[in-house]
Amino acid sequence: MSLGLGDGPGRPSRSTRADASLRRRRLYAIVAVLVVVALGLAWTRLRDGGASAGSSPSASGSTGRQGSGPSELLAFSVTGAPNALLAVVGTGGGQPPAGLVLPPGMTVIVPGQGETPTEQVQALPGDSMRISVSNAVGVWAPHYAVMNLNGFGDTIDRVGGLTVNLADIYTVGGSVLGPGRTRMSGNQVVTFLYENAEDTAIRWASVLEAFLKAAPAVSQSDLAETDDAAGAAAVLGAASGAEVQVAPTKVVGATAIVPAQPDLDDLVKRLFGTPTPVRAFVQNGNGNPGIGEAVARHLLPQGFRIVLTGNAESFTHDTTIITAIGADHLDDANRAKNALGVGTVRVSQVPSGLADVTIVVGRDFKG
Repeated sequence: MSLGLGDGPGRPSRSTRADASLRRRRLYAIVAVLVVVALGLAWTRLRDGGASAGSSPSASGSTGRQGSGPSELLAFSVTGAPNALLAVVGTGGGQPPAGLVLPPGMTVIVPGQGETPTEQVQALPGDSMRISVSNAVGVWAPHYAVMNLNGFGDTIDRVGGLTVNLADIYTVGGSVLGPGRTRMSGNQVVTFLYENAEDTAIRWASVLEAFLKAAPAVSQSDLAETDDAAGAAAVLGAASGAEVQVAPTKVVGATAIVPAQPDLDDLVKRLFGTPTPVRAFVQNGNGNPGIGEAVARHLLPQGFRIVLTGNAESFTHDTTIITAIGADHLDDANRAKNALGVGTVRVSQVPSGLADVTIVVGRDFKG
């Protein structure tokens, strides 16, 4: 049976055709967006894969690797100037490379010694310097490296000098340099940093940022002290483009310069992706010398900062007593016990206002 002219479906109206056309255009737009997103994701994966393949290796195999953990830190010191460099440099762990300069004159807590200015920290042996710097920033530095200022200048000359972003106008060896991006030779950098100036920390931060950007090849012979030349060189080599900041400070008692908290911990967390450290008060209860540094070597890698050290009321404690200040810090006290390998854990509900955990080190701790 055939259909006549008026028997079948009629032609769609103009408004119906317009609606269909609009729906098609919307569909095409959605498809186009999905294609762009898919291409972007593919490019990102390809780029990240290439970057990971070319990252600088470290002794532990983690430096420069993209991930989700905190940076791996190097305690880095350059000695030989009235106000020399004391800093940490971090790379890897999914964090951008970064550096933090501890300004001259800042008083920090050195485990086993108490309050100590950064100038005296620089004079410590490399391992003790590493422990002191780690305690100051609240993050453990697995490696340390020490250079002298002249050797630092020689390393700079090997890469053809540095382009330093100077904060002001300076007269260096008869030349007027700055402000802004300025090319400097190794000898100019040494002269610039040797001067005992009020803005020494800013000078060091600008030079360190330029030094890391140049990514010089640092060898064993360039270092006065290190625990691992390859590990230190890997961190320095992977830190090109690092943001370098100066640790925030405040003045107390009209004379003492101390870290400004919580600003310092907030800055360290932003730069290196690390948690706020647990505060520990450590007392020597066995009379053995050097117990503070020995305890710090165990505690600091587990996320602690020693905020106060001293002697217990007596040196006759056979057992190490670890006290959590409030039940909220019981887990921290147990972590301290595990780190030390000895001790009895207690809980006190009396707030100290100074620490989260107190430790009286007994004769059972062998270091």
